[in-house]
Amino acid sequence: MVVQLLDRVLLVAEVAIGLPILYLAVVSLAALLTTQRRVWAREVESAQDGRQAYPDFAVLVPAHDEELGLGELLESLARLAYPQERYTVYVVADNCTDRTAELARATGWVRVYERYDLDHKGKGFALSWIFQTLEAEHAGHDAYVVLDADTVVEPGFLAALARGLTEGAEALQANNNVLNVAASPSTALRWLALTLMNHVRPLGRNALGASATLTGDCVCLSRELVRRYPWRAFGVGEDYPYYLTLVQHGVRVRYVPDAVLRSQMPTTFARMRSQDIRWEAGELGQPTWRLALGLLRAGLRSRDLVRAEAVAELLTPPLSLLVFGSALALPASLVLQFSAGLLLALLLLCGLICYVASALYLGRPSRAVYRALLYAPGFIAWKLWVYVVLRRSKRHSREWVRTSRVASAK
Repeated sequence: MVVQLLDRVLLVAEVAIGLPILYLAVVSLAALLTTQRRVWAREVESAQDGRQAYPDFAVLVPAHDEELGLGELLESLARLAYPQERYTVYVVADNCTDRTAELARATGWVRVYERYDLDHKGKGFALSWIFQTLEAEHAGHDAYVVLDADTVVEPGFLAALARGLTEGAEALQANNNVLNVAASPSTALRWLALTLMNHVRPLGRNALGASATLTGDCVCLSRELVRRYPWRAFGVGEDYPYYLTLVQHGVRVRYVPDAVLRSQMPTTFARMRSQDIRWEAGELGQPTWRLALGLLRAGLRSRDLVRAEAVAELLTPPLSLLVFGSALALPASLVLQFSAGLLLALLLLCGLICYVASALYLGRPSRAVYRALLYAPGFIAWKLWVYVVLRRSKRHSREWVRTSRVASAK
């Protein structure tokens, strides 16, 4: 009797784990298929490049004490393959105590705004302030691009976003990944994790007709969209609540894989501490289940795939939890001698392997990433610790803490 009860509990647990894994498998398959279609369409896109329209961009860089990394971003923005008269870079030196504003002014072509408000600190408040300021000044840009100060963009970055806007998209997410992939096992594994989250999943979701997620390091929003839905996301992870606001109103975020930027990542697990806590502790304003229920109701009522699919993304647990649960189900099935549970556990692991393999296939990484897979168990254990323990701390989840990095080599 007890064994039968344990078998049923295990089966229910495996089904609960299996549903998000099935979702990820479908998304990754869609990403693979749409990538092939994009390869076929590139010749047509290349032929049309000469007739491309050039929207006017305001490139916004909220920066809090970023004098060490800001220079590399500004240098990359100066090298953009985009008409210089069609974009303006604004650095918002937010409550800075270093030379961030001075460094930006020294370029001679960056517009610098200094903001001091110790009661309203953080990127979300800085963005809301600069949006309102530019509107009051009647700056007249067609779209806003928000960049983190520790990123570097590739020359075709704005041109790719421009194509998305001219094709009718109002909210765009760029392709953000790791600059120092081979620096250490932790940066190599971070490349794998970000490729899954920032490339495979948004690519597949768009291919299915759903919305990509806004991931913060680079967001592009049309001016009209910001007017309709002003920026009111002020938490630690300000990008995700704004994405939910857009999705709740039926707005589809388009992922632009050719708009590439890269970020310096911490080289050790210890240095990843503040970054991981910030990523995992995003404040959604209300319980996840309530958000999911509201999105589901709205999606079913309006027959809107964007809102309905967002529920699956919202409820999908972190990959570390899925791996841990699937790995635990395998020995549990063996101990209980539960053949159906054993088969399902093997299928779960196969699904996860296929999901991870899609990132390796699409990203074509260096050997450093494959070597770093030996450190994956430690990486997963660390992510579990962050997700289960550290994110529960209000001190960690409500206070922005700078991520420790090493300077990149020139």
